[in-house]
Amino acid sequence: MTTTAQNLLQSKGHEEIYSVKPDQTTYEALQLMAAKEIGAVAVMEEGQLLGILTERDYARKIVLHGRASRHTPVFDTMNRDYPTVTPETSLDQCMRKITDSRFRYVAVMEENTLLGLVSIGDIVKHIIAQQKASIEHLERYISGI
Repeated sequence: MTTTAQNLLQSKGHEEIYSVKPDQTTYEALQLMAAKEIGAVAVMEEGQLLGILTERDYARKIVLHGRASRHTPVFDTMNRDYPTVTPETSLDQCMRKITDSRFRYVAVMEENTLLGLVSIGDIVKHIIAQQKASIEHLERYISGI
């Protein structure tokens, strides 16, 4: 069975999409990321995805430019050029998009609706879990259990 972006979202175990509005401060977005222990948030307005704000965006667009996150709106910090996939996109295709775009997240979109964000970390965790299950299956097979 081919693993899809939808499968990855389901395996993450939570349905909530963490988001901020474009006029909120970057500091507020960082507080949300810290509280939820995540590395990115969706930037949404009226149900539409406008961009993605990542810790990397903060480092490159705030810290390196000597700006203040408490006074900089998310709109000025977010990334508007992010990769997207559909729920049916395979794990391999998700990895290719992430690698080609040099972005650590893909937005899983169904038409114009954001279903969630999948990170390179989500993909790696899933691959490790699959490999572990395969190894355990082979060990049981070899030992005759």
